[in-house]
Amino acid sequence: LGTVRLESVQNAVAQATAAAASLLGRPVGATPVPWFWSYQGDLRLQIAGLSTGYDEYVVRGEPDSERFSVLYYRQRELLAIDAVNSPADYMAVRRALTDGATVPPSAAGDPGTPLKTLLAAGRAAVSSS
Repeated sequence: LGTVRLESVQNAVAQATAAAASLLGRPVGATPVPWFWSYQGDLRLQIAGLSTGYDEYVVRGEPDSERFSVLYYRQRELLAIDAVNSPADYMAVRRALTDGATVPPSAAGDPGTPLKTLLAAGRAAVSSS
């Protein structure tokens, strides 16, 4: 997917932490999941992950309600979320991306089912196999 330039406070802090660890000869650690947020009037936009290269997306909720999320996938693997006034969806996907977990696209579209329960069910299924 090439080089990506991330301009955010979170990324600047992560780069500084990695540079300091490298200079001190310590392990740099895993690259954190990029995340962003912004207030646009009465809308709270939260983004986790990078949707570059997605081949499928799922909309949770109704955009006209100004409370919805869009989950992005590549080859059925969760890549990112754009959440508008949906902090629970944002936090669940950010955690999933950090943990390397996913939510099947077929289940992600039901706004009546909290994403965190789908993640817990997915983790249980993986650990029992």
